[in-house]
Amino acid sequence: MERQRLYWQAKNRRRRAAKRGGVSEPYTLAQIAERDRGLCRLCGKPAAMDERVPHPKAPTIDHVVPVSEGGDDTRANVQLAHFVCNSAKGPRGSQQLALIG
Repeated sequence: MERQRLYWQAKNRRRRAAKRGGVSEPYTLAQIAERDRGLCRLCGKPAAMDERVPHPKAPTIDHVVPVSEGGDDTRANVQLAHFVCNSAKGPRGSQQLALIG
């Protein structure tokens, strides 16, 4: 069940990026979490890797430059974020979030 969910999440990310003319490459949440040392890149606190959305501290993939604004779905453009931090950011870039908060 978990494997199927992850498959569809990745497929949907690739589809959204391709629809907007962006580039996509394969990666997993686990790979991004390892690269980012398990820390939310928006608030700097550890993500609860054993939790799942909708838990506020659940790990999610955040696009630095949102796909909706022309960002790519690549490892260079994604970061680990808590569900609550990613939701608060919404479709804005990180720089815009800093101006709001």
